Order: sequence, then structure tokens, then C-alpha cells
Amino acid sequence: MEFREWFCLRGRNNFTIDPKINPEDARFYFGREEIRHRVISQLRRSFIAPGTTKIMIWGPYGSGKTQTLYYLDWVLKNEPPSSLSLRPHTVHLDVEVRSGSEARAIHVQLLEALGKDTVSEWVRALFKTTADFREALSAMASDPNAAVALENLRAQGDIALTAWRWLTAQGLTSKELENLGVTRSLGQDVSGDMVASLNAIGQLAEANGEKLIFLLDELEGLQNVRSGDTAESIHEYFRRLANTDNRFVGFIVGFMASTLSEGPRILTREDISSRIGMTNYVEIGHLPAVTDVKEFIKELLEHLVDTAKAEERIRAGSLPISVETYPFLDSAFQILADYASQDPYRALPRNIINAINECAIQAWDEDKRLIDEGVVNDVAPLIFS
Repeated sequence: MEFREWFCLRGRNNFTIDPKINPEDARFYFGREEIRHRVISQLRRSFIAPGTTKIMIWGPYGSGKTQTLYYLDWVLKNEPPSSLSLRPHTVHLDVEVRSGSEARAIHVQLLEALGKDTVSEWVRALFKTTADFREALSAMASDPNAAVALENLRAQGDIALTAWRWLTAQGLTSKELENLGVTRSLGQDVSGDMVASLNAIGQLAEANGEKLIFLLDELEGLQNVRSGDTAESIHEYFRRLANTDNRFVGFIVGFMASTLSEGPRILTREDISSRIGMTNYVEIGHLPAVTDVKEFIKELLEHLVDTAKAEERIRAGSLPISVETYPFLDSAFQILADYASQDPYRALPRNIINAINECAIQAWDEDKRLIDEGVVNDVAPLIFS
């Protein structure tokens, strides 16, 4: 019998939750109603003031930051807040940062993740629906060069590609600049030019009825940037995104940190935190008590296990087990929750999900239909010690 049939799993092969592998898992948010309520509230309020979302999600490794980002992405697409009058256009990416990275390295990743085809389509749609196309672009772009580059995305072939390379802050030759009709490369001297061009793209999205929101994960990599000039260029990039005059490009950032002071200084300095507001720095921490751990496990099992099949199996075999903790015997469930709660800093969703999955694999390997105390005592110390 297959593993999923063995444990009455609902259309999945194991107990793992990973939205990167299975996009359907993005809808899950277990056992943390207070945090869920807070981030949804901040999301809803953000579209009233400042007009677009600007949220920082932080916490230790394994706390559920990535799941939170994917969940918020799912909410925006499937249950958008009433305060959001436009269609959300979300762009989710893990940002790569090296020690020598500067702002243009961040900018090109954001634009490439958004995609040339998407922006080109927005430009073409604006051309079709606007009486004075050039005037509309000029109103969106504070830099005339950005307006020229956006206009050229309507074209096909080399000129459109050159325009895209300009918008992504890739250096152009003098001949390419001349052919494109711009006076300089983007981001040649300051980060603000790149943010201004991104802001223009956000306005272009709104003209097409969409709200552009980036969900950026793995930003703890900014700790690698130590050179003064390169660190300052990235800091200035995010500071300008955090400005109140940016009402068109939203962002939800995730970074790993045990305390906020251990987070990337680039993102936590006062000139950014004061703009975003400390209420928009949301900690995703450990599960604080054994009752929270139990609630998390029960909600996870409720969503992953086919309860109808589990109830049928319990009745047929007169099994000494509750359906809400299936496939754990009640005593094994209690022991697992105790192990997970012994060290509060180990009571993290990643560890708990890993323990559940490993317990199930060991029980299956030992030909056990239920997870008993012996299995938990074998597995849990390896994960929570």
C-alpha cells in the first residue's frame, strides 16, 4: 500500500508543507491565528494609507516566514482585501545577494522576475486606450529617459530589447543610448533613478487596472553586503521604495533574524523603519506554549488527512485513536507536543512538520498503521534536541 493510502492523506504523498513545490500549499496557515489576523490587518490597512503595501516579515530560520509570504500572495489573489480596488499583480522571488552586490543587482532581479512581456503588454494596452500616449507616459515617468524607454517597449526586435536593458539598469554603449534616444544609462550614479523607473512601471500597471506588489524572500542575504558604497546604494534603493511618494509599487519582504536588531541593517535603519512604521515589521516567531503546538499539529492534520477515510478506518478497526490527532495515538501526540515545547526556540513550524513527517515514515517502515509512543521517542529527540 502506498504511503498516502496508509495514512489516509488527502491527495498528497507525505505530510510536508512546501508552497515552492506544491503551489496549493500556499493557502495553509496553521495554528497562529493572532499572527494571521495581524498580517491580514496590516495588508488591508496598507491599501488605504499609504496606498500600497509595505511590510517586513522577520523571524528565525524555520519560523514560517516563507509560508507567510506565500500565504499573503494567496490571499491577495484569492481573497483580496476590500480596500484593494485593483487586481493584484504579485511577483514572488528569492533575492540573491552577494558581498559585492549593489542596488542595480536588486533592481535587475525585480524587473526580470516581473518580466519584459508583462511590461510591454501594459505599454501596448495604454497606447490602445489613451488619447495622448506620450503625455500619459511622461506623467508617469519623472525622468524623460524612462518615458522613452517605456515607449520603445511597444516595438519588436532589438530596440525593445535595448529599452528593456535600459529599464533593468544594464549599462548600454554610447551607440545603444543614441539608438534608443536616451541621454544616459539608468542607475549610472544614484539608486533613486532606478526606483523612479520602477515607480513609473507601477503607475503603468495601475493604468491597466493592476496593483504591482513584490514579495521578496531571503533578504537576510543583505548581511553579506559590507562595503560602504554598495551597502548604501541598496539602502537608498529600499529607502526610496519606503517613501510616502511611492504609492504604486508594493513590497512584502522576508528576512531571517532572531531579534530585529540582528536583521539586515540596510532594512532596519530608522530612516526606513520610520517610513514604513514599526507596526509593519511583523515577527514570525516560535510557538510559545504546548497548547499552541497542539493547535498547530491538529490544524495541519485536519487539512492533510482525509478525515472521512480516517473515521472509517478507526470504526472498522476499533482503533484507540481520535480522528483529530490521526494517525497519532493520543499518548504519542502528547509526547510529540511535549518534545516540541521543551525548548521554546525549537518550537518552530519547520521542525514540527519535519517531526510529523519523519514519525510517519518510520511508522510506515515498521509496518505500523498508527504512530505510537515508541516511534515518537525514536524520532523527536533527533529533531528537537
